[in-house]
Amino acid sequence: METGLAEAYLNRVVLISPPRTGSTAVARLLWQHALITHHCHEPFEACYWGGQGAESVTACLGNPMRVDTGDRVRLADVPPGSGLLIKEMSFQLTSGQFDELAGVATAPLIFVMSDPRLSTTSRLRIVRELSEASTFPPFESGWPSLAEQVARCRERGIPYVLVESDDLRADPAGMTAALVAAVGLPSQAGLEEWSPRPGLQLCSPEVGALMSDSRRTDDPFYRKVLSSTGIQPRARVDWAWEEASISAAGLAGEVETWLGLYRELRADPGRLGVPRQAATPPQRDGTGRDDETWLGPEYVEMGS
Repeated sequence: METGLAEAYLNRVVLISPPRTGSTAVARLLWQHALITHHCHEPFEACYWGGQGAESVTACLGNPMRVDTGDRVRLADVPPGSGLLIKEMSFQLTSGQFDELAGVATAPLIFVMSDPRLSTTSRLRIVRELSEASTFPPFESGWPSLAEQVARCRERGIPYVLVESDDLRADPAGMTAALVAAVGLPSQAGLEEWSPRPGLQLCSPEVGALMSDSRRTDDPFYRKVLSSTGIQPRARVDWAWEEASISAAGLAGEVETWLGLYRELRADPGRLGVPRQAATPPQRDGTGRDDETWLGPEYVEMGS
């Protein structure tokens, strides 16, 4: 399969993240680039959730989505010299599968992250909508896997960049330009804005077969980001509400651990900075609360 991908795609960009950190929004801005013509959405998803084997990965990579139309095409019909974006969730990859993806990439791997408190409560809302579950397995936060994968890159000399979603929100044009340069694509203005595509089916047919009919037509994981028109500032967040939701789900201790990983990754030299201002995590006051007083649980999510 790697040979077939190399023959079809001059540019092969791989994006990996924990869920609910804004990775689909980053994918959307990369779709706007003239050299990214095809997309492969989470090729290892059916392996993780459906127990399927390598053939499902081959099928997904062998039937990419054309970015401009949303249609799936055979790899054999992809014009030589095209560009592919592969997006994957960190926790869905074994170490061997991660190495496979890293071997496919022609550019530094892109890791996307955001404050784990926000990614956790966002995932809690989705799993409650889908299954009425009150929590989810901590491993599926994606944070332990992300930390291991970045460490693996350091150990093996695999080039990578880290994108913090709130840095992107703070300076969409500047951060987008920095990301495009970091992965070796030519500069192109306006990538951080796009047209809504609410009917787009991102998941592969192999994964769609595992879903209910209602989720296939209106997947809550991608509902907001596919209806969006570009990168937007984060609206205000009620941190007390967020933390109460995390505690009610029995994840408070885990989230503290993930916050430690997040802070370490924010200090990583591979993290893209905001050109005009340095984005810093919210600081806590003497009561343990963040400095800013936020106004409610609603805020604009960038998607998973």
